[in-house]
Amino acid sequence: MTESTVGTIDLDNATGKSAVHEDGAPLSPVQKTIYSTGDFIDGVSAVALGQFLLFFLTAVVGMSGSAAGSVLALTLIVDAFADPMVGYVSDNARFRLGRRHPFMIASIIPLGVSMGLLFSIPKFSSSSMLFGYVLVVLLLVRFSYSLFMLPYIALGAELVRDYTERSVLQVYRNFLNICAVLTAIVLGFGVFMGGTNGLLTRGNYAPYGWTCGLIMASAAALSTFGTFGQRHRMYAIASHDRSAAARLLGELRDVFRNRSFVILLLVIVIFWIAQGTAISLGVHTYTYFWKINAATIQIVLISGTIGLFCGVPVCAALVRRLEKKDVCTWAIVGVCALLFIQPILRIVGILPTSAWGTEVSLCAFAFVTSVLLTNIFISFNSMMVDATDEHDLLFGVRREGTYFAALSFSGKAALGVGSFVAGIALDLIHFPSDLASHPHQVIPPGSIMMLGIIWGPGAAAISALSAFAMTRYRISRKELLRIQEDLKKRDGARA
Repeated sequence: MTESTVGTIDLDNATGKSAVHEDGAPLSPVQKTIYSTGDFIDGVSAVALGQFLLFFLTAVVGMSGSAAGSVLALTLIVDAFADPMVGYVSDNARFRLGRRHPFMIASIIPLGVSMGLLFSIPKFSSSSMLFGYVLVVLLLVRFSYSLFMLPYIALGAELVRDYTERSVLQVYRNFLNICAVLTAIVLGFGVFMGGTNGLLTRGNYAPYGWTCGLIMASAAALSTFGTFGQRHRMYAIASHDRSAAARLLGELRDVFRNRSFVILLLVIVIFWIAQGTAISLGVHTYTYFWKINAATIQIVLISGTIGLFCGVPVCAALVRRLEKKDVCTWAIVGVCALLFIQPILRIVGILPTSAWGTEVSLCAFAFVTSVLLTNIFISFNSMMVDATDEHDLLFGVRREGTYFAALSFSGKAALGVGSFVAGIALDLIHFPSDLASHPHQVIPPGSIMMLGIIWGPGAAAISALSAFAMTRYRISRKELLRIQEDLKKRDGARA
């Protein structure tokens, strides 16, 4: 009996045995939309944790850059080590509700509560108590996120199997993710942190955190319960005669024997170290290097979000005509160029220094950068799903959960390194903390200039390495068709 079979498993079989079905018709637009609402968890948390958290911890709560960067990195890395276990358990679980849905259900309440608690930090008498509180709550946020996202992404890899349709589903996911990003930006800069000194007012952050938590929990519930009817599409799995520990080690070994996966892993690690640094320093850089207020930051980020929307049809058209690898590679090159050029043009005096000119130029850069980022995200995620088919052909098992767990592990570890770099950088350039208590403190011009260089050219230099790594990826449209034909022949013979 094999671990992967043609067709899908019937989890409602009264006998409790695995029944095999045909893959069925493609998902309808409504089904794709319901499934993709799960990306609200990623989009909202990305803004809350990426744009606001480091600024909140340092400038508002009063943690040093090193302490804040350390807690961000530590929680990401600890959670990253838990990801392979979540993915492994999700791949091998046998519940009547399916392999994925029980974990998604378990994450709903912790997602909402932990996000609210994270931005409701009490005033502690010691820095160690503050560090401990942030550490525990942020770990809960990270783990709840993984408990939902890993089974959620793996579920998508099983729902759709056609080369082009996988990219189409990524378009749906990316569109809903962008909607979530826009929602979190408007709530943050426009509703809760708007007005004079809104970013430095501690009382603004708690309602923002609880609102984000409510949105995330609601989206998780809709995606989870809305996809129950598609459980018959999941692959059937067989029982095992080896111990769980032996299977886990063997599966991780096989995952890293797949060249395509290793290349994609290298790309995401390098890219997220760079992006983690830039994103974590975003509010600092916009406020003190570019000297714009919260309302203008919101306009710039909304321009970027519009770019993400516009990138969806662009990417949908490109991936139907070009190889996913080429779309991803050239988009990374474009992002690197834009990151590098923005602060340099400002430092040498080419970009306008007026408020209106700064806003227009930043909006233009944000728009184009986001169009490119959409192409990176959609094409990369679709390539990762293709790699799981190659893994099935090479090793005879379906390991979507393990693949995305390993990917999440590396991405989180890299993002943690980027957050740590950002926090350390603030201390190295002597950028002051606790600005909420000292709003009129003079910041050295050299520190402000270095902030812009780290945010732009520094992140661009690291990102460029990921573009080179992407050129080594080898699964083309033609190659995937061959892989899937070989899978059909193999599984047909076994049946």
